[in-house]
Amino acid sequence: MFRKWLKLNEKCPACDLDYGFAAPDDGPAFFSLCIVAFPLTFFAVWLQVKFEPPFWVHLLTSFPLLGIGCVLPLQYIKGWLVASQYVNKAQEAGTEKLWAQLNARAAQADD
Repeated sequence: MFRKWLKLNEKCPACDLDYGFAAPDDGPAFFSLCIVAFPLTFFAVWLQVKFEPPFWVHLLTSFPLLGIGCVLPLQYIKGWLVASQYVNKAQEAGTEKLWAQLNARAAQADD
C-alpha cells in the first residue's frame, strides 16, 4: 500500500486497485493526537502533579512516549482511513461532478 512511510502507491501491487480515490489528508495525525497524545499528556501532567519530578524525568519518559506514541500508529491509521474510504465509497461532498470530469479526462488520456 505504501511506497514510502506515509506515501501511497499509485496502484495496489497485488490487485491493481487505483489509490486515486484516497485522500486521508490530516486524518491520521488527528486520530493519532486524539487517541495517543491526549492520554499521554494527561499522564505527563499527572506525573508532574503527583511526584513533582525534575525536568530530566520528563525528557526521559514523557517526551519519548509522546513522540513514539504519536508517530508509530500513523501508517496504520492512514491505511485504515484509506480502506474506510474505499469500502464506503467516500468522497468530498459536492465533488461528484468534478470527479466525473477528471475521470473522463484520465480515460481520454489513456486512449
